[in-house]
Amino acid sequence: MQAQYQALAVLSTGIYFTGLTLLKIAASGMPPLAGDRPVHLARTLLTDRTWLAGATVVAVGACVQAASLTGLTLVRAQPMFLAGIGLLIVLAVPVMGERLTLREWGCAAVLAAATALFSDASDGAPRITSPEAADRATVLTSAAKAPGAGAGAAVPPWLLGSVAALSLLVPCAAFLAADLARKGAHARPLTGVALAIDVGLLTGTAELMLKGAAARLGHPFTPVAAYPALFAVTAPLALGQLQIALQRCRLVVVGLVATATAKTYLLLTGTLLFREPWPDGASTELAVALALSVLAIAAVPHHERRPSPARLHRAPTAR
Repeated sequence: MQAQYQALAVLSTGIYFTGLTLLKIAASGMPPLAGDRPVHLARTLLTDRTWLAGATVVAVGACVQAASLTGLTLVRAQPMFLAGIGLLIVLAVPVMGERLTLREWGCAAVLAAATALFSDASDGAPRITSPEAADRATVLTSAAKAPGAGAGAAVPPWLLGSVAALSLLVPCAAFLAADLARKGAHARPLTGVALAIDVGLLTGTAELMLKGAAARLGHPFTPVAAYPALFAVTAPLALGQLQIALQRCRLVVVGLVATATAKTYLLLTGTLLFREPWPDGASTELAVALALSVLAIAAVPHHERRPSPARLHRAPTAR
């Protein structure tokens, strides 16, 4: 049964990156997008058929991810989610014709090493045998140390709201401030890493809501409406910022940094929020894997090369 949920987790990431590729294709024919022009941004996205197709594919990936989280703890799901980076590189390099610098290849290798460590550490993680048994799926020794702790534990509304508010406020405020500051004749373009980290935090928050809803589906007396409601707020914000990031940066930079940020945030915040125990004896390995994930994000070059005048004035291809 675990293998089925793991396959769903890998599939969800593959679907997501396929949708991301469609969004990148749509970005090439759009007028310049900005976070401080939300009405123009929404109108541009919602009237573009390629973008709508890509957003639909991304939404399907989110549904598949939610299904995988009904049978996996976050520690067990983490290596499955990060494994999709390989498909991202395939889509970005051979398919989209992007190039990676030696430093960017090194960052991808560091993230692959983190994925391997996550996979090895997850062997001792607790299992969820069914949605109905989510609250009982704990290792006995962990339960003895933390009574009541378990996958999918109920979260007080005030705590859920506080986490969601901070998770939304920080990336949105940072993005808007940076977008306003970059205007001017001599302003440098906003870095791909900064854009992708904002997208990753918003995506991680949306995935946190998916995890909360998936974990509580087997509990009919527990209200779950807050999770889809918060997801409905977070997901459009993530998609909007994602499209701006894809218009200004390469697919591989946005995908790698946003995915690493989102999954790291999801693992750290989700295990604390839903009180999922970490595997016994694997804390050091998990800490090293998390450190490598952060290193992979921090080491990506912070500025894209400016496009040549010929490319800057090239007419968008018809779609």
